[in-house]
Amino acid sequence: MAELEENLRELGIPLSRNIVPQVRINTRAKRRLGCCYYQDGVYAVEVSAALLEQPERLRQTLVHELLHTCPGCRNHGKRWKSHAAQVNEAFGYSIERTVQLEDDESGPLRKETVKYVLECQSCGIRISRTRMSKAVKSPWQYRCKCGGKLKRIQ
Repeated sequence: MAELEENLRELGIPLSRNIVPQVRINTRAKRRLGCCYYQDGVYAVEVSAALLEQPERLRQTLVHELLHTCPGCRNHGKRWKSHAAQVNEAFGYSIERTVQLEDDESGPLRKETVKYVLECQSCGIRISRTRMSKAVKSPWQYRCKCGGKLKRIQ
């Protein structure tokens, strides 16, 4: 990460000077590749353990999170996007706000299983859900886009 920080500083990216040098590895993360935490004036970067097998995606995720340490870049606003575009142009990266993981050639990182299935009683469309929700608990209170009643089948 120190090398990436140096590269970004050479580009003129105003990274914070208060970044924990060690990257935390999250073995439980399913829905995100990385995260930048800010607490007591110090930034800490965390990445998903699934990235350890993909060095290029790991580098880009670390850069993405490092950009959040810039002043005014704790979100994905104009300033963050401007820095990301500058890095993309300089290094040939494709740093974006979000990444489509399911369509990736290296296989999905998000391995979420479908736990619940709702079915429309009119058109037969099936709606998969990975978590409990109000619609899963009480499907009779919700409607399909076609207007049909929903029923939980799994």
